[in-house]
Amino acid sequence: MISVIIPLYNKERAIRNTVESVLKQTFKEFELIIIDDGSTDNSADIVKEIAVNDNRIHYYYKPNGGVSTARNFGLSKAKGEWIIFLDADDEMLPINLEHLYTLANRHNVQIVAGNVMIKRNNYLEKSQLILDKPDGKVYKNIIPSIIGGEAIFPNGAVLINHNIFNLEKRKPYNETLFRYEDAEFELNLFRKYPIAVSSKPIHIIHSEFAELSKLNEKKCDKDFIFNLDFKEKTFWQKIYLGRFIMEGCSSYNNGFYKMKKKYGLNYYWRYLYLLVRKYYSIKHSFLRLIQ
Repeated sequence: MISVIIPLYNKERAIRNTVESVLKQTFKEFELIIIDDGSTDNSADIVKEIAVNDNRIHYYYKPNGGVSTARNFGLSKAKGEWIIFLDADDEMLPINLEHLYTLANRHNVQIVAGNVMIKRNNYLEKSQLILDKPDGKVYKNIIPSIIGGEAIFPNGAVLINHNIFNLEKRKPYNETLFRYEDAEFELNLFRKYPIAVSSKPIHIIHSEFAELSKLNEKKCDKDFIFNLDFKEKTFWQKIYLGRFIMEGCSSYNNGFYKMKKKYGLNYYWRYLYLLVRKYYSIKHSFLRLIQ
């Protein structure tokens, strides 16, 4: 069985479509766990109305504590062998769970990821992956491939075996952070486990509902960008952390100064990150020319 976990907070405009997209899955062996993180709108009423007719839906309420607390709480309630987290304003295509489950069995791995599409003004845009691998490709080190645009690890299209959460930590999402609360956990997954990635679109991100995490200069200490830990990291993990330094430079006021002051010599991993991106860009441009 697959456990689909939705953290919910004030998404009355989107939650019906999101829940119904799960119920339309061609793969039927799933439970849908919805963690209401203290919503104050009509989100709960909508979920309860749908749940009356489907006993696979399990609704839980908790006081507001942030998306990380909701995801961790949902994981504690999950009974499935496989776990997938879904944002309350996104949408699964009907083939989502079946495709991911098939990939996991085909490649005999514990983590699989599919591709996404983004909906803007009623127009669907396919995420552009350089490699067209609808049947999936296994990466033993996925980080350079993510940086180079060959692979993707998107929320809502990633299936993880429940045993991994038990082995790594019972609360994978950092409840002290308000941005990139899953980044450290994912970095650990990238280092330790082979991951199969498919270019087949199985998930829709609705840009009209998407709310980017708001930057708060006074609370930057709660942003993963200001909590990067380079100790005991592999070469490729450090390069991937350079991505967050680069974002910090552009996202915050006086970002270059703040990042350099915070990280010292580790600040320069951002340049290696940019070099890897440039290398892949040149590599794939060359391959297209000779094909």
